[in-house]
Amino acid sequence: MLHQDGRGGPNVSSMAVRATGRPAVHWRREKEAAAVAVPMFLLLCGWLAPAPAALAQTTTLRMSVPISTDSPIGQSIRDFARQVGVRTGGAVRIEVQDKDRRYEEHEVVAAVASGTIEMGATTLNQFAYDVPLAGAFLQPFLFNFDVLVEAATERGSEIRTLVEEEILYWTNARVLSLQPFGSSVIVSKSAAIIASQAVGAPDDQTRELIKACGGTPHLVPPPEVLGELKKGTIKAAVTDVVNIREHGLWQVADTITDLRHAPSLLAVVVNEKAWQGLAPAYREVLIELAQEAQSDHWARFTGIRAEAYAFARQKGMNVVEPGPEDVAGWRACSAPLLEAYMERAGEAGPKLFAAYGRLRKAPCCRQLPVDGRFTLR
Repeated sequence: MLHQDGRGGPNVSSMAVRATGRPAVHWRREKEAAAVAVPMFLLLCGWLAPAPAALAQTTTLRMSVPISTDSPIGQSIRDFARQVGVRTGGAVRIEVQDKDRRYEEHEVVAAVASGTIEMGATTLNQFAYDVPLAGAFLQPFLFNFDVLVEAATERGSEIRTLVEEEILYWTNARVLSLQPFGSSVIVSKSAAIIASQAVGAPDDQTRELIKACGGTPHLVPPPEVLGELKKGTIKAAVTDVVNIREHGLWQVADTITDLRHAPSLLAVVVNEKAWQGLAPAYREVLIELAQEAQSDHWARFTGIRAEAYAFARQKGMNVVEPGPEDVAGWRACSAPLLEAYMERAGEAGPKLFAAYGRLRKAPCCRQLPVDGRFTLR
């Protein structure tokens, strides 16, 4: 289907197509006007008392979080939900779905897009299939240090604005926050060599990276990595360092290759119809609290990530830091992926890369951190 501006609509095989417009039904408008006018007349005459605040209707937004709410980012989301209730005086309630009712990472986008659930949190890479521009953060070694990622994902930044507009257009999901999740790593049973090895990938972009650099990729959602490693279907997997604790990967894997080729971001999104159903004042509350949660999580992120690596080491895992030559090799084998991505990104692609160029010239992001691990990155 084509929208009025000529762009193709969402892929109906992967998610529900959003509603496009409302018919003008005059009799319905007249009926609705009468429904409002009669109670108003009674109220003015003193025959009908206004409802007390305690009986005001509460809007409940169900939110699926595919990670433990006891994890640092899970706690951040839970605090956000609690603050929404407080700041709206209970008029808006976010119900964080428990483990038995939640959708998994790869299911959240379709669930929110279709309105099956009002809100969700999932890794940004899960949007990349339907929204190529969201895959910008997955491009190997493009967003390769924290200050750059934080600046790019700040509300109002050029890059974030472009990405979230595309996400809204294609998936009917509005981005509220983009929080750092951890670091992209490779976990394996033995030596961190992927050449000719079966390697699990959480998304299509990572699958392309594995293939380009000599591995045999298998698309494996994060919750299934442990089982596939146990069965021997895969020998290694690209995942997030926080998933080592979250999914118990330390039980079967003993090596972490700390590649950090791309940032790991968790997107908190809300269905657009549900969003438009909120009063403007409540929307502002959600925007403000989401940004506060994102800023607060960034402030604590260095410590949170360090704890994730410390946990892995306590469980006996060996953390391998790639040397300059190793990183140069990864960059060389993955270089064609960026070229292919620029073609796939569509009309918004050049705008995004122009914004990226400007950001890299900004004072925040002009120089790489003084850290030996970024040599040749």
